[in-house]
Amino acid sequence: MKKRAPNQFRPFLAIAFYALRAMTRNRATMFFGFVFPLMFIAVFGLFGNNGLNISIGIPENSHSGPIYQALSNIQAVKVVSGNSQELQTKLFQGRIAAVLLTDESASPKLLISQSNPAQAAVATSMVGGVVDKMNLHLSGVNVNSLPIKLSIEEISGRTFRFIDFFLPGMIGFVLLTTSITNTAFGLIFLKKTLVLKRVFATPTKGMTILLGQGTARLVMVLAQTLVIIGVGIFAFKFNLVHGLWTLMQILLLSVIGLVSFLGFGLFVAGVANDENTAAPLANLFVLPQFLVAGTFFPIDSLPSWIQPAVNVLPLAVFNTAIRKITVEGLAINHLWPQLVGLAIWAVLAYLLASRTFRWE
Repeated sequence: MKKRAPNQFRPFLAIAFYALRAMTRNRATMFFGFVFPLMFIAVFGLFGNNGLNISIGIPENSHSGPIYQALSNIQAVKVVSGNSQELQTKLFQGRIAAVLLTDESASPKLLISQSNPAQAAVATSMVGGVVDKMNLHLSGVNVNSLPIKLSIEEISGRTFRFIDFFLPGMIGFVLLTTSITNTAFGLIFLKKTLVLKRVFATPTKGMTILLGQGTARLVMVLAQTLVIIGVGIFAFKFNLVHGLWTLMQILLLSVIGLVSFLGFGLFVAGVANDENTAAPLANLFVLPQFLVAGTFFPIDSLPSWIQPAVNVLPLAVFNTAIRKITVEGLAINHLWPQLVGLAIWAVLAYLLASRTFRWE
């Protein structure tokens, strides 16, 4: 009579439950998985909500002139007061975009600096436009009679704030940390304490152990994602473009991301013999991506020669995908380039893990 294979469902549930319980009781895991990202969100969520703001220095004795009055009515212009020498010092240090010097007997002079060429160009355009309008008025030219007129039409749209960029990046960060660092340290601990050896004394299969460990981390990642989004919505008015549907797409992408990144955690756990070896290996995967893969700032801000290499990093691919969901309102079925990229990284990670991972 053929021997019946043992049921793996109960061992799977037991492994998943106790792995999740161990993570929730680990203070470091809870801090870096929940508190640490929320600290970053609380700090960086306060920045970048005012849009374009150009600081132009105007000496205090020029505050009654018509150019000053016109610039003061422009919402994007922040007028900085002070004496001429103080303002030029701030301009040299790059703290303001330009300094406007005026007097009653001469034409105004705009001082700009090479310290911030982008803002200097905007300030030049703004002041130049104001001066051009004043020249037309003083020349007696009727603006309505000019042959070329600019027509301005405002369409509806939503404000893109820094929190809308930053919060999805933090989801990618906790996903990568949980998938690699947490997985590697967790499995190494189980091997060193001979827990895995005892489990293998039972009919439990190795795949059941891996599935149980992965399921525990899946629950943790989903909880982290929900907490981050919840804080973003209630504390910083983070916008879910399509409401609950967008939230479901984020959670689904988080599951895909976990499956893609988990192989790297298994690879580190296979190569490293102890925690001292695992730490630098895990940081080698996590830290460079955390810094350059679009978590804190857009990849477009990097030098053009390095952008192609950064854009194919696993975290960069995930960040691009999740921002297409949160910012553009796209669904998973519109993210095929990113999904293919995550699949390629997953195949590579699990291939490396299969050649290096050891149970003892």
